[in-house]
Amino acid sequence: MSRSLYARLAQRFGPKVDPITRREMLKGTLAAAGGLLISNSPVFGLLQTTKPKGKRVVVIGAGFSGLACAFELLAAGYDVTVLEARNRVGGRVVSFSDFIKDRNVEGGGELIGSNHPTWVAYASKFGLEFLDVTEADDLEAPIVLEGKKLDTETAKKLYEEMEAALGNMNADAEKIDPDEPWKSEDAAALDKRPVAEWVEKQEVSPLCKRGITVQLTADNGVATSKQSYLGMLTAVKGGGLDKYWTETEVYRCKGGNQQLAKKLASEIGEQRLRIGLPVTDVTVQDDRVVIKCSDGRTLEADEVVLAVPPSTWGKIHFEPDLPSTLKPQMGVNVKYLTAVKQRFWKEAGLSADALGDGDVSMTWESTDNQPGDENIGLTCFSGGPAAEACRSRRGEALDRAYAAELKKFYPAFSEQFVKARFMDWPGDNWTMASYSFAAPGQVTTVGPILRKGLGRLHFAGEHACYKFVGYMEGALNSGVSLAKRLAQRDGVLK
Repeated sequence: MSRSLYARLAQRFGPKVDPITRREMLKGTLAAAGGLLISNSPVFGLLQTTKPKGKRVVVIGAGFSGLACAFELLAAGYDVTVLEARNRVGGRVVSFSDFIKDRNVEGGGELIGSNHPTWVAYASKFGLEFLDVTEADDLEAPIVLEGKKLDTETAKKLYEEMEAALGNMNADAEKIDPDEPWKSEDAAALDKRPVAEWVEKQEVSPLCKRGITVQLTADNGVATSKQSYLGMLTAVKGGGLDKYWTETEVYRCKGGNQQLAKKLASEIGEQRLRIGLPVTDVTVQDDRVVIKCSDGRTLEADEVVLAVPPSTWGKIHFEPDLPSTLKPQMGVNVKYLTAVKQRFWKEAGLSADALGDGDVSMTWESTDNQPGDENIGLTCFSGGPAAEACRSRRGEALDRAYAAELKKFYPAFSEQFVKARFMDWPGDNWTMASYSFAAPGQVTTVGPILRKGLGRLHFAGEHACYKFVGYMEGALNSGVSLAKRLAQRDGVLK
């Protein structure tokens, strides 16, 4: 996801967050994350030199969720094998060093929160550093809604209205159980309610309703009419209520997010990780699971973890079939990565953080806080119908359309443009979507299955973690939490 409209407005008009205060919050998150990782316990350790004696587990998918789950299960003594269809690890997290010389640009999952405990815990464990997202208080963030660029007075009023409306949502989120939201009071009614209905009932201006709708559509990848209000409340509660809106997207990993995937893969070991090997069949029997791969080989295991996007489940034949209701809604989001000559927006008193209700939902600097003032990255992010419109174009038509949209925010963009790379995640063969967000009615029907699993078949991924849905943290947290539940079930952990 990207930095939200409200976060950008709060940065400009709201109370200032001292970087030292934020670092203190980060320390608090790390302390709270202490019990998350099996691998942090002195009782357990990775069994790299001796054969594990625990149950055999095959993990399908070497994205963040699969790698985290496998790493933690190995720490608890399970005999784990990871199968990955791609020729790399990381899934929807990919860090480019070849797009702009001497710079890192994220092609997929990008922003990290001070309220993301699993990411924070792993960063500490593996010595990864965070870079702050720049908060340029002296620069104007261009906002274009309904064809008009907002002036300072209108933007400030929009912030005040959004603060009040989102405060109402925070109040509704207080009572939600973030781990098992289907057990919350009035869960069924909240789940059936679309977010669009909640927006419409807020006593704010039409412009504010438009701003909230644009933000939530872009962030969640589907129209607000297709978003479960319970799903939204769970994400808000999981992110810390007020902190969800302001602390969820404040860091990047120095050197690239994909470093974490590579660190986990290295600890798991080459002998247990097989890349470029798609799974074709999963047969769950009374006493085992049989997994067949595209090259004809067959593996047997006691348990299997399905850690790939639900949009790709149709590539695998399951026996017995997955329940017909088990179809988590997946969103549509795209990134248009651009290289520009310099931070030209500053000359006009503008920040790189723009928002609009056209085909470009948001922009930001992808090379933020990386040294040097030339060869800079500006990323365009779109979600929902806007992303679909972007995906309908190719080649020069795509570049022309983006240039026209960006001119609304930055008149000098075309003169500064060097090159672009389009990240069409819904068109990727091993993703076929961006990330998930529950449709009305899905949290209470799909959620319990994703958490409990189906016998020997278990689920991991950001789609299985409503409290951090759509974020890298959701993938990591789901994998770690599943490993812990399995270890507790088997008596490995108390």
